[in-house]
Amino acid sequence: MKKQFLLYFLGIIVFVSCKNTQDEMTELNSFLQTNYEFNTRAFNQYRGDYYQRIEEQPSRKNENLNQLDLKYELLIKDIDKAISSKEDNLEKIIADYQTIVNEIPEIVNHRKDYLPNNLDITKLNTSGSKEFYLNFIKNRLTIAMAYAFEYAGRITGVADGLYTVEVDSITTKRTENGIKLTLASKHGQSIKENRHIIINSIEFNGHEKNFDFNLKHNYSFADIELDSLQNGNYKINGILRFYHRERKFDIPFEKEFKVE
Repeated sequence: MKKQFLLYFLGIIVFVSCKNTQDEMTELNSFLQTNYEFNTRAFNQYRGDYYQRIEEQPSRKNENLNQLDLKYELLIKDIDKAISSKEDNLEKIIADYQTIVNEIPEIVNHRKDYLPNNLDITKLNTSGSKEFYLNFIKNRLTIAMAYAFEYAGRITGVADGLYTVEVDSITTKRTENGIKLTLASKHGQSIKENRHIIINSIEFNGHEKNFDFNLKHNYSFADIELDSLQNGNYKINGILRFYHRERKFDIPFEKEFKVE
């Protein structure tokens, strides 16, 4: 996600080196507003992922983050109001901003890769354009909240081996070339990119057996195509592998089914 915000920080470095003329500040405020719209898209994506996650897994709900989300919405409204009405309440807005971002380290379990740099702006020099600083705060706040929602909505525990993917069902279908097993998984389906399914073993009546099969990905999880299967009890063991933040995660899964 840091790459998504690179343009924002690069632009700040370029613009603050310019002289503080009216034309330059107008251009800078326009630039910050454009970046806010971009950052908001990332924020909404991670926020939506989080709320979908807690709908499917209520135990994942983070009440502190939900309350922080309400404070965020109110502060964004206050910032927009201050920009449009030229109200001089920057000091209060900075204090409200700092109250929110001070809670974020706990939300992300103090993970540095989910904490933007320089969240503390209490020593910010506010002698210049108030509109600039308000737009700057809006961007910083939205980036910080996007990180918080990304962390809260992520697949958890995979690095510690504490999370397993549940294969919800396996359906069998006879085909012209043999038999097809369709594996469906609600949790596996939520990982849409950089996903790989690996079958480690297939057991038949309690004993591991070698099978020739073709593995194909489907929207929900995977299809396994085989020449034939005897009647009996089977168990599939495998791994859902995916890549996130330049790290590889292997999540184990297994599923028993019966062929009659």
